Amino acid sequence: MFRFDKKQEVFEVGGVKIGGQPGEYPTVLVSTMFYNRHKIVTDEDKGIFDKNAAEGLWKGLQELGDTTGNPYINQIVGETPEAIRTFIDWFVGIDDTTPFLIDSSAGEVRAAAAEHVTEIGVADRAIHNSINSSINPEEIEVVTNSDIEAAIVLAFNATDPSVKGKLDILEVGGTGQDKGMLEIAKECGITKPLVDVAATPLGAGSGATIRSVITIKGHLGLPVGGGYHNMASAWDWMKKYKKEHKEAYMPTDIGTNLVSQVVGSNFQLFGPIENASMVFPATAMVDIMLAETAKELGLEIMDPNHPINKLV
Repeated sequence: MFRFDKKQEVFEVGGVKIGGQPGEYPTVLVSTMFYNRHKIVTDEDKGIFDKNAAEGLWKGLQELGDTTGNPYINQIVGETPEAIRTFIDWFVGIDDTTPFLIDSSAGEVRAAAAEHVTEIGVADRAIHNSINSSINPEEIEVVTNSDIEAAIVLAFNATDPSVKGKLDILEVGGTGQDKGMLEIAKECGITKPLVDVAATPLGAGSGATIRSVITIKGHLGLPVGGGYHNMASAWDWMKKYKKEHKEAYMPTDIGTNLVSQVVGSNFQLFGPIENASMVFPATAMVDIMLAETAKELGLEIMDPNHPINKLV
């Protein structure tokens, strides 16, 4: 546990502060809703879902956040423009403050979402996910013309998963882009870049994923996070082992978040919202450890709702 010599940026989106030195602010937890085969969704193309079940899941997460003091963001996934607009409208209708990620595997859907949040006046709460090496000119134009100020900037380098490769894709470019992702984000009007270290599976760069948290924060001073649970979900050995030992999986899933948290990660895309009850207490525990260390290193705890002030 340590502090960075580099000044650490803190960005605020929808009242949630993201970034800073380890321990200064509680770790921000990002849940995912409407993901592929989410059981509450009955029609992925039209965005038809069980609203009562969805609201129950969201209220449960809010209660966990209130209990531990960990801020939260919702990741809204959609696979068609119609679906993601429907999901966004539902979310901003039941929650008028919390920030949210707009996400899709299709660039045209992300673009439609960027247009929509601007049209309905909630772009100040929206985080575009993501500025990445596969972004096309059409999506760039839409984001540029939108009112969105925050975006995930993905450090995924398809040809080099090393720490250097991640830095290169952020600052230099590659895999089809002649500019770094951070420069593209800036040209799109993104003033609050949140770097996603692009977690890779065990045996395929997972060590570099964790090292890159320290390196990127130390070099750039930007908020850093990622979907670390993907390291566990893509672990081939665990896929086989959990068939007969189901209970073995979740400790590895949650463990990926805790390891990255110890080395300075500011936000965790922890996956399905259903896992919140397991993720929040474990994250709060590590946040207390980090806060105790931060105090010893001469840092101030900047959030009165930090887990160290609520759970100790």
